[in-house]
Amino acid sequence: MGLGMLWLPVLAPGLVAAHTALGAGTREPWLLFMGSVNASLGAGVLGWHAMKEAWRIPAWLQPLPQPEPLPLPRPQPVRAAA
Repeated sequence: MGLGMLWLPVLAPGLVAAHTALGAGTREPWLLFMGSVNASLGAGVLGWHAMKEAWRIPAWLQPLPQPEPLPLPRPQPVRAAA
């Protein structure tokens, strides 16, 4: 919305034409100001969400849990043939 407000005087100058006797109007400066404010707020929110996502460790980078070691088999005593 902010970018639309910024580009409106350039893309459709007939919509923001001055209607005063001196040729000075308040539509274009107001659109430029509010467009800048809206675009700045939108960029700030998107930047904040991008920083929050970058701060988290992705699942594929987290260490895997190590399995419990299995006990070694005990050797059986050798019986002599009778």
